[in-house]
Order: sequence, then C-alpha cells, then structure tokens
Amino acid sequence: MDIKTRIAAAVEERREAILDLSRRIHAGPELAFEEVRTSRLLRSVLEEGGFDVSAASEALPTSFRAVHGFSDGGPRVTFTAEMDALPGLGHACGHNIIGAAGAYAAIVLKAVMGGDGAGAVEVVGTPAEERGSGKVRLIRDGVFAGSDVVLQVHPHSLDTVVGQALARRTLVVEFFGRKAHAAAAPREGRNALDALVLFYHAAALPRAKLRPGTLFHGVIEAGGEAPNVVPDYARGRFSLRADSMAKLGRLVDEARKLAGKAADETGCRAEIVEPGPGVTTFRRNRVLEEVFAALFEERGRTAPNKVRETYGSTDLANVSWVAPTIEPYVKASDFPLHTEGFARDAVGAGGERALLDGVYFLAAAAARVLTEPALLARIREDFAAEAEDGPEETA
Repeated sequence: MDIKTRIAAAVEERREAILDLSRRIHAGPELAFEEVRTSRLLRSVLEEGGFDVSAASEALPTSFRAVHGFSDGGPRVTFTAEMDALPGLGHACGHNIIGAAGAYAAIVLKAVMGGDGAGAVEVVGTPAEERGSGKVRLIRDGVFAGSDVVLQVHPHSLDTVVGQALARRTLVVEFFGRKAHAAAAPREGRNALDALVLFYHAAALPRAKLRPGTLFHGVIEAGGEAPNVVPDYARGRFSLRADSMAKLGRLVDEARKLAGKAADETGCRAEIVEPGPGVTTFRRNRVLEEVFAALFEERGRTAPNKVRETYGSTDLANVSWVAPTIEPYVKASDFPLHTEGFARDAVGAGGERALLDGVYFLAAAAARVLTEPALLARIREDFAAEAEDGPEETA
C-alpha cells in the first residue's frame, strides 16, 4: 500500500474526530487575540496525538507550536492553524476548517510515517489573521525561521491552488475639532465629523478613479454623541489594498494628503495611525502548486489552476517571503467568504468534504516533501528564483 493510500485510510479512520474538532471550534467563535478556548482545543488534540506542544511567542499568548521529530536532520514541514472568527459572523472565513485541517494533517502524517520519516512536522497556531496580522508578529519572533515549507488550506467558494493576495495596510484616521451648540453657536465649533466625511468622500467613494489593482474601503467608528452638539472627535478605520507593494505605498501617501486637506478645510486637526503591521502580496511557488493540483484532481476537484480576478489579503502572504508557502483554496460553499451562508456551510456537507480533503492534501504533500529530496530541491529552487515585491524585512 503506497503512502497516499495509507494517508487516505488514516483520514477516513479519524473522520468523526476531525469533524468533531471543526464543529467544536465553529460553535465557540473567538475574535482576534482572544482565541483562548480554540487554542486550548487544538493544543489538547495535538498533545493527545503525541506532539510536543509549547508557546510560540510570548507576544501572542494564544499562539503555539506543536512538534514531532521523525529523525535528526532533514526538512521541517510547518502546518499553520488559524483560529480567529469575524465579529458578528463567527467562522464565516472557515478558520474552524483551517485549524482542524492543520492539526489533523500533522496527526495523520505522524501515524502513517511512524519512524520512517525524515526531519520534522509541526503545527503553528496562528492567532489574529482577520484583524491584527498575527503571523507578521510571529515572523518577527523567528517562529518560521526553521521552516523549509509552510502549508495551509483555506475553504472557499471555488477550488484553486494558485497563490494570490493583495497587499494591505490599515489606517485609523482621526479628526479633532471643537464642540459647540449646533444651532445656537455653530460657527464656534470645528466639526470633526465633517472632516471625516470629506475625507471619506475624497478617498473612498470615487472608486472609479482609483488606480487599477487598488482598493480603499472602511467604516466610521466614531462621529459624535448628539445631533445638537458639533462633534469634536471623529474616527474611521480603513483598509487600503493593492496588487503590488509600490501601488500600496502610493495609495497610503495619497490618503495621508487627503486627510490633511480635509482637516484644513474644516479647521480640524488630523492624525493617522497604523494599528498593526500590514500584509504583502503572495510569493507563489509553482512547484508546490503542481503538487497540490495533482492531489486536487485525485479527489475529484478538477481545474485547480484557476487565477482569480478578485481576491483578498492574508498575513500568510508575509510568510511566503520567509519560506516556500502555499495556501490552496478548497471549495466548501457556493456562498462567498465573510457571509452568513458561508459560516453555515463551514460545518455543512460542503465544509466537511473540504475539511477531509484538506487534511488529505496537506498530509500527502508533506509526505512528499519529507521523503523526496529532489522535490524539496525544486521547491527551494523556485523560491530562490528572483522575485520582486517582497517586504523590506524579508525581500
């Protein structure tokens, strides 16, 4: 029996345990940096599976690293386990599937390879993907420095192995004015909400004027307390995205200028802060894409090499500049990500199939990396090829 057949059998043998872990995570969604219960669930499953589990970073208490060494030397394959949910939507991005797939891919691989493997397999629990770019903080702490290959599957509304991600920076834009009675003495005030609305109109609304490959969107978080009081404080949170780092830098510069102009026109003061690290574009690895495309087709997922016209952002993209990385998308629902329908399907029939397939894809790909030195050499060669658009700290 070849190793892929053994992996498929091991996944089927653990079917109920795999699905149960996903359901338990889904039933108790936790927001970024608050994934205490989810982290504990994943850790306990991995400890029971014989992994050495420890904290990954003191800066992120819910992060963890679970390691099993097959032998001294050899490559290290890292699975990542995302954990956080979305405000008001729960696991509408399917992180219950991502976390469960990463954990059980490692468990299955350890069981199937036994003492025959080379190197090591690990799971890194990665907090705050939705808001906070937790993996960027883990990179800064050297968590992925020893990884030879990093693998993660993501549920989606389509199947594709092609790595794509927009670079993203988040800006919190604040305006400071002066209170006054809105009817009796409006001229004595400096309306911070007016400034924020002017900025929003200038920066976010004329989407047709944005450069191709760029996006600007956001929400107003604070805009006053009573209609008869001129607001002296207003705040918005905005995501700026682009298909290249250079375009993103220009977009941020333009936003800062527009905030200053809105402040000048209303007599207010503007302040802009970035509440966390930004994320990069994705550094594709064509060899890993080939490996996963073949696995997709084995499980009846045809045409896995789709290139998407629209796509989002992820902190896993930053990891892709540190080590060869892939994040295949596995269809789990007909609904788009970040919707109530997708959240329901993340524990429905489509989500369960995506999870079981995802465990197989991860474990089978990792087995090849650990046992085929020539394949790893090709993966490294592709990664070492000249690439542009990386972040300054890793490019």
